[in-house]
Amino acid sequence: MNSALSHGIGGHLYRAEDGRDLSQEQQTSASGKSFEQPAIEKAVRWWDASLSTGWTSREIHYGVDETGNYGAYTTELAFRIQNLTLSVWSGFGTGNDYQEWDFTVAYSLEVGPIFFTPGYNFRYQPGIVEEEHAEQAHEHHGEGQHHEIGGHSHAEAGHSHNTYGNELFFILGTTAVPYVTPSMLFVWDLNNTPGAYMELRLDGAVRLYRDVLRLQPYALLGLNFGYNTRAYYGWNNFQFGLKATWKINRIVSIFGGINYSVAMTALREIDQGNEVWASAGVTFTH
Repeated sequence: MNSALSHGIGGHLYRAEDGRDLSQEQQTSASGKSFEQPAIEKAVRWWDASLSTGWTSREIHYGVDETGNYGAYTTELAFRIQNLTLSVWSGFGTGNDYQEWDFTVAYSLEVGPIFFTPGYNFRYQPGIVEEEHAEQAHEHHGEGQHHEIGGHSHAEAGHSHNTYGNELFFILGTTAVPYVTPSMLFVWDLNNTPGAYMELRLDGAVRLYRDVLRLQPYALLGLNFGYNTRAYYGWNNFQFGLKATWKINRIVSIFGGINYSVAMTALREIDQGNEVWASAGVTFTH
C-alpha cells in the first residue's frame, strides 16, 4: 500500500510504507517489494497489520486524474494472515465530490525467486468528479465498467452518484534481479468486457541511513486493453516517481513522494494529459 504512488491495485496493495511487504520480511517477500540484500534473514511472523493515511495533491487511477485541481485524503487498513492479505482503501476529495472505497483480497504464492499474487478488488464510488477531461474519462471508463445505482446523468458535471466495479487481478514478478524488482500487474474488469489494464513496473530502494531513511524510486509502463477507453488498445501511460520514507520507530513511519505520468495514446483519446502530483502521510505497522 503506497499512498505516495498512483492509486490502483498496483499502487496500494503490496508496497508497505516502511519499505517491507505485509506478507514477508526483506528479500523473502512474496510480493518482491524488498530490494536490499540483508546480512541476516529475519523470521517471518504469521500475521501483520498496517494503517496508512495521508494526502495526495491529485488522485490518479491508472493515469486518469480523478480529482482535477483538488486533491484527496487517503487511508488504507491492511491485514495479512499467512499468505492472505485483506485491505480496505478509501479516498475523500478536498474541495470536490470525489469519494471511493476499494476492498481487496489477495493471496501470495512464491516459488524460488518468482512471486505470484492473484486477487479480487471491489471498487465502490459514491462520489465522482466529472469536470473538464475528468468527465470524458469517466464516460469512457464507465461505459459498461461501472453499474450506476443512483444519481444523475453524466451531463451534469460535479455531481455525486453511486457506481461500483468488480476486478480480478494478478501480480507476477521476480526477486532474482539485483537492486530492482520487476513485476507485472494485470487487471480484468468484470463489468466492462472486454476491459483490462496491464502495468509493467520496476521498483527499487536505496537505504540512506541504516533502516531509518530510505528512497524508493519506481517506473512503470501502462497498457490499455479497454479499461480506460475502447477507442484505442495499447499504450496508456509512462509513469515514474520517488518516495522517501523515514522510520521514526518500529511502529511509526512518515513518507512523502513526487510522481509524474506521461499520457500516451489511450489517455489522449479521452483528453487526459500529463500529470504531476505529490503525496505525504504517516504509516503505523505492527
